[in-house]
Amino acid sequence: MKTTAIIFSKNRTLQLKSLLLSLRHFSDFDEKSIHVIYKADSGMDYCELEKSFACNFIRQGNFLEDLRSVVNSSDSDYIWFMVDDLIYRDRFSVTEIESFLDSNGDIDAFCLRLGKNVKKGAQPGFQERGAGILVWDTERGLGRYWNYFWELCSSIYRRGHVIEYLSKCRPEKETFPNPFEFHYYACMPNSRTEGLLSLFLKLRFPFRKSGSRIACYERSKCFIHGVNLVAELADDRKESFSPQELHLKMLDGYLIDFKSSDFPELDTPSPGDKFFKLVKE
Repeated sequence: MKTTAIIFSKNRTLQLKSLLLSLRHFSDFDEKSIHVIYKADSGMDYCELEKSFACNFIRQGNFLEDLRSVVNSSDSDYIWFMVDDLIYRDRFSVTEIESFLDSNGDIDAFCLRLGKNVKKGAQPGFQERGAGILVWDTERGLGRYWNYFWELCSSIYRRGHVIEYLSKCRPEKETFPNPFEFHYYACMPNSRTEGLLSLFLKLRFPFRKSGSRIACYERSKCFIHGVNLVAELADDRKESFSPQELHLKMLDGYLIDFKSSDFPELDTPSPGDKFFKLVKE
């Protein structure tokens, strides 16, 4: 395959297992091309997952160094980012996405969490490129999802672009996925940043357009289960389950049900615990 996948995980063993099983069920992606960079507190053992999946598991040391090592050692054309509380819900082909990106050099990324079913905020004017694939340009005035180019929840990027951004990241600052996602908008051309910083970026990259061109399927292929927090952020979300509770559930043979429901009313890529259901494996 032409894609290297990187999954970030912290204390979410049950979610990670469910993500990997949903990916195995709905896609043609080779598990051997998946790298899981994980962080585990005492009592949160990833050993069972390492035995069950052919992925490369990397216990996090220095976040940025671990990430750079995976990207720099890869000979893939594309880098695919995921987080552990993501779940896939519909069939798709990574081989098809690779072929599409190979043939459409104007596309900067392919996003799997967006589609016409996502109704939050103003939708862009889509271009149809065949095979059920839509294309749009990021720009001011679009909703929070459609003008958000750099994200770690299932987008596939060209490897050269990832390497360029990594060269601007700081080991003492980008120490976990959230700042690694947010820092992009302070140091790379984009259509989201405003004010003096936006002017600075235009001067820094005088020959680069601020907007990006993204592709997605007509119907989103995945979404985020926001049932608990593992990062220390100013967030007022309430937890439905603690990471420890779900780890014990996994050891007892439970996983997230990703097969039984078609999620027809999914209008957001982050529905929280609305579709969170545990079943015995």
